[in-house]
Amino acid sequence: MKSEFLNRGKLLAGLFVMLFSTTAVAEKVIEPTWVKEGVDWSQYTKFMVKPLNIDDVKVVKPPYAEDDTSEWTLDIQDLEAMQAMFRDAMKSTLEGNGGWPLVYADGKEVLEVEVEILNIMPWIKPGGDEELEGFEVKTLGSGEITARVEMRDSMTRELLLLIEGDKAVGEKYKEFTTENNVKNVVNMFTQFATRLRNSMDRVHGR
Repeated sequence: MKSEFLNRGKLLAGLFVMLFSTTAVAEKVIEPTWVKEGVDWSQYTKFMVKPLNIDDVKVVKPPYAEDDTSEWTLDIQDLEAMQAMFRDAMKSTLEGNGGWPLVYADGKEVLEVEVEILNIMPWIKPGGDEELEGFEVKTLGSGEITARVEMRDSMTRELLLLIEGDKAVGEKYKEFTTENNVKNVVNMFTQFATRLRNSMDRVHGR
């Protein structure tokens, strides 16, 4: 019985990682950087999603603006809006249509998820879109981010999976507007939540 359990755990762990890292080429998602071996992912049926960590975000200038001596910064309202978009996308995608409950306390069946934004590279200087009024400027998405994702057992706080890398914010050429930038951010968070939801669905045979 012990060997059967271990083999089942390895299969489930492999399935979860495979599903979480499998992507359509166009999505350009970040693959897992490290995964703990032998995790029985089927023991998890609930998510505890921590607030988007934006405590130490660095704004990086794109290559074309490296000689710009002015400071590029995001104001607190922009960052707080990003946190709200993340929270709403995770809740609606993970819980919707008979999904997986989001809880706010640890437990035996709870998988803890934390996402930290490390760097943001906007294609146009924050606030600079006001200077574009009267012009139509199209960019491939809104920019790029560097993010770190940690998944832990909520009871032991043991790290189970780590993802760190760069991600495009938007993958199509569109006019650079506040509305389109918001859509790009929401779509990015929704893609991540969908991958997480699909992985858990498959592990549980849904």
